[in-house]
Amino acid sequence: MTATDTASLSTTERAYASIRQQILSGELADGAPIRQDDIAAQIGISKIPVREALMRLQSEGWVTLKRNAGAIVTPLTASDCVEMLDMRVALECRALEIAVPNMAPSDLALAEQLLKRYAKADTPQSWSDLNLAFHQALYAPANRPRLVATAQAAQERMGRFLRMHLSAVNDHQRSTDEHLAIHQACATGDTKTAVRLLRKHLEQTQREVMAYFRLNART
Repeated sequence: MTATDTASLSTTERAYASIRQQILSGELADGAPIRQDDIAAQIGISKIPVREALMRLQSEGWVTLKRNAGAIVTPLTASDCVEMLDMRVALECRALEIAVPNMAPSDLALAEQLLKRYAKADTPQSWSDLNLAFHQALYAPANRPRLVATAQAAQERMGRFLRMHLSAVNDHQRSTDEHLAIHQACATGDTKTAVRLLRKHLEQTQREVMAYFRLNART
């Protein structure tokens, strides 16, 4: 978001965007307190729009508001992660199923460009950003904005978790190879194979998440 974009937003929207970005980037960690006075001072606004922004973030699952204790970043539990990946499988496989028959050469070219950048990326943040962009490029031709937006919300929530906890064990080359195979199936118009490969790709991520929680429960 540019400075011009930020300036055009309402004070509540500015507070919402600022807090959400701090959560996504990890600047505000799971369970961390969100101090309304600090946020208001950072943006140069009153506390009222900050409170309104926090209520919106709570409705989206990013923040927990506690009576007489303020707001904290909502931690993700094992069951949260598994359920969100269940949602991703259902939503994204349906989006891709609709999208493949509508893909134009320009859609495939954009996805391919993002794949090349993803393969060369060398930080968890860039992997996460490019992974999200690649998946969104695949689903855009479905012309189902609400479906895709719901899937994106789960992707962003999981992206933060994956960057912070799984980047060391997640196989970047494996993910790259799986993306390439999905793209190839899309390029040949093979909807059934593309959806099958996407499901396999997401279910592998789900297994990695479950393994992470199992291993950390023993320590």
